[in-house]
Amino acid sequence: MGANKKLLIAHFGELWLRGRNRNVYIKMLKKNIMSQLKGERFRLEDMYDRLALRLDADSDLNSIKSKISNIFGISAYEVAYSTKPDIKHIVSTSKALLKECGAKSVRIHAHRSYKGFKFNSMDIIRRLVVAAEKIGVDPCIKDFEKELYVSVTKDEAFVYMERIRGSGGLPVGSSGKCIVLLSGGIDSPVAAWYAMKRGLFPVYLHVHGFSSNKEAMDSKISRITRILSKYSAGCSAYYVPSHIFQLGAMKSGRYELVLMKSFMLSLAESVAKKEGADCIVTGESLGQVASQTIHNIAAEESGIKIPIMRPLIGFDKVEITEQAKRLGTFEESIKPYRDVCSINSKNPATRADVSTVKELAAGMNMRKVVRRSLRMASMAAPNQDENGGFRQK
Repeated sequence: MGANKKLLIAHFGELWLRGRNRNVYIKMLKKNIMSQLKGERFRLEDMYDRLALRLDADSDLNSIKSKISNIFGISAYEVAYSTKPDIKHIVSTSKALLKECGAKSVRIHAHRSYKGFKFNSMDIIRRLVVAAEKIGVDPCIKDFEKELYVSVTKDEAFVYMERIRGSGGLPVGSSGKCIVLLSGGIDSPVAAWYAMKRGLFPVYLHVHGFSSNKEAMDSKISRITRILSKYSAGCSAYYVPSHIFQLGAMKSGRYELVLMKSFMLSLAESVAKKEGADCIVTGESLGQVASQTIHNIAAEESGIKIPIMRPLIGFDKVEITEQAKRLGTFEESIKPYRDVCSINSKNPATRADVSTVKELAAGMNMRKVVRRSLRMASMAAPNQDENGGFRQK
């Protein structure tokens, strides 16, 4: 494309509707872009209603595109060529791009945001129609192979042929911090993704049945969290052994599953206080398993004082599985793993009574169980080496 400079233009989407708080969200988005694209070669610039990532000659465009597709807060982006904001240069750049793509037919779009020029959007389109015909490309509005876009600002014009949909949502961290109850199953990683999409920064909490925390940190859980780090860098995870709870709950019978969930929520609330988190996120879907009936959910969360978010509450298993495949967590999630959430209890309670759960929790001294379990926890952070996994902090 000659002297024309390539750049990536990112659009805000719903952030533009945030009124007086808009700049707070955009500042968070820029911070996340710099974090997620660490090591890439680019320069980030504000452009009023969009962000520009100016690329160098040695920038890895495919790597940048892959990473920016996962950044929440970006509704769409395009890889464009920058040229001078006059019709001559716009036509020249457009012709070169049309020749490069090899399309036989094209639909042409033009937008002039700066009104100080003597030409308007229709003038651009008319000139481009003539230019396209001269190089054997049919300009049309139906049955076209490609689309050509021109966006003109005061200082430069951008020419591109594809707008790519982004992840949308809100920048991670703009809604606060959450504790994600992460199991070895399919659902909770998907719930974490939806929480991040609405601006929550995750801290993961995994309760395991291994004899040591290191075994848990070397398991598929760390690989799942590594995958999730594509959507939010810098997250940490707590690994908590379950054996203290299991010893205390030996006589709970049909209520063991409900008590286990109550134990996990109490752990999450304690970690939330330490981390300054604002809520708990779980992967529950109403009625999917015994612990997720409306009565059991009410009993399990009794006494928890911070909000509990359940992004998947209305999803069925097929919908959750499809999303897990899109995220890349599915293959790890289905690998064999003895999850403490899948206790084999005979005839588990599905209509748990809140007072009964409170009585059983008091009988096993749940507060003490939570404190002792947390003292035995290990905290880990993502290991950025090629093997993935986590390193203990």
